[in-house]
Amino acid sequence: MIGATAQLVRIELGGQDDNLGDSVLRRAYLQALRGPNRRFHIVGGNQTSDYLAGLALTEADRWFTDRRQWMESLDAASPPVHALNAGEINPRKAFPTTFRHREIAATRDAGGVVLVAGVGVKDIEFSRNVKFMAPFRDAAIVSWRDSGSQAVAGFGETNPDWAFLLGSRTSSWAPAAERKIIAVTLRFDRPYPDAAWMATVRRLAKQTSTQIVTFAQVARDAPRAVRLAGDLGAVYLAAPSFAHDALEAHVRDLFQRSLAVISDRAHGLIIAATEGAYPIGSGANPDKLSRLLGEVGLGSLVGAYDALPNFVEQFADRLDDLAPAINVARDRLTNLTRKIQAILDAIAP
Repeated sequence: MIGATAQLVRIELGGQDDNLGDSVLRRAYLQALRGPNRRFHIVGGNQTSDYLAGLALTEADRWFTDRRQWMESLDAASPPVHALNAGEINPRKAFPTTFRHREIAATRDAGGVVLVAGVGVKDIEFSRNVKFMAPFRDAAIVSWRDSGSQAVAGFGETNPDWAFLLGSRTSSWAPAAERKIIAVTLRFDRPYPDAAWMATVRRLAKQTSTQIVTFAQVARDAPRAVRLAGDLGAVYLAAPSFAHDALEAHVRDLFQRSLAVISDRAHGLIIAATEGAYPIGSGANPDKLSRLLGEVGLGSLVGAYDALPNFVEQFADRLDDLAPAINVARDRLTNLTRKIQAILDAIAP
């Protein structure tokens, strides 16, 4: 039961409304902050019920669509905690922006702490010119989700994306010999691969005696998944719903039966890896895939469309890398969670 003097945590959990990866990584983030006698005021904008279904909110959680009201929800019950949103940031000149600067300052003025855990910059080269401001730099924890982001910022620590924390135990994974599917999904807003790429996917399926299926973990990708199924001679497996809880159950079930997933969706690959399907990153712009998967030692089969034939040749030799990489990623995130919990416990009422 949440008591009258429960510790208040204000957290941002907004994301792309139809993007399963956005709710998955933020649910894991929220999970890392939960604890006894702790309550959450969450801001995320006008998210639909589809998105909210993926966050596993409780009756005690309070959702705000108005940032001003969210900030004014401060009270004297305990020093406040302000947890900045996890996921991708795209700073232009300075970060945080003016209104976030004020929010962070208000938290510190009230004797609270600021947490930055699981962020990564969108564009490494552009971000070299960004000035990261003191309130952000001085947070109780600053943890980037990839080494490239940490290097360009020049401060903080690095841990894997929060989404690696979820999924099945590696000890429960079906062995590779029992996995009879190669699953494929691609972004709707990138160049479409050519016939040689299609032939390579079919060659991998033949080489591994698997069936090709396509799917969409982002609603906007569904038309492309249908087109891919036609061009690959595959089956499109539609989710029963794009509500994120149902969609996640659908894709995790698929991944638990898949030997590999080929995608340019970073969190499609990450979620797949946590269910024992080897992530093969193939896209027109694979930088983000390379950074997030490379952070956990799974970046060797990530590259541009024309690199896919090389990945097919290496695939069998890489399968045994997956479980150790996921175990280490989860250990790192568990350690980060312990650090966060220790900071919250230290200022609890």
